[in-house]
Amino acid sequence: METPNLPSPELEMILRRELMPGERLLWSGRPDPLRLRAIFGIWFFAVPWTAFALFWEAMALLPWMASSHTPLGIQWSFGIVFPLFGLPFIGIGLGMLWLPFKVRRKAAETIYGLTDRRMLRVTAGTKRESASVLISQMGPIDVTADADGYGTLRIQTGTRLDSDGDKVTERFEVSGVPGVNRLEGLLLEQKAAQ
Repeated sequence: METPNLPSPELEMILRRELMPGERLLWSGRPDPLRLRAIFGIWFFAVPWTAFALFWEAMALLPWMASSHTPLGIQWSFGIVFPLFGLPFIGIGLGMLWLPFKVRRKAAETIYGLTDRRMLRVTAGTKRESASVLISQMGPIDVTADADGYGTLRIQTGTRLDSDGDKVTERFEVSGVPGVNRLEGLLLEQKAAQ
């Protein structure tokens, strides 16, 4: 059996600094970056996208490489416009290829905590980000768990209308943490006590 993905002492200390006076920490955990493999599925789209964008750029630069056979007007018009047109697509492709690494790095810098008053998420990267939801504001809870206990807990926090007038459900998500069923039990106990 795998050992739980325990929070580092530094992350635990950062989480404790977020607590209000008199607030008790009941549970803490951090997502396992290796559990976020699904994000690598974007590569099925990103690799062909980037390959085509690079191919486009190579073909667009061809008038410059075969300059002795290309008329000067075409070389200066298509030879500038087409390569410039392809650059944003290469940038988008490289961004999609980088995204899984960015998500995994952020997961390694994130810690979740459940207190007797709220659920917290703190990310301690180059800048610290903190979000929380009070237990009294929590709606229905959805849990997805693997056989080894790792999983995701989603807490409905409200609904709103988007710009088209469609109803959107807002959720607070705790992703890829060990012992997600235990976390759900603790959360339900706290909801019942309020």
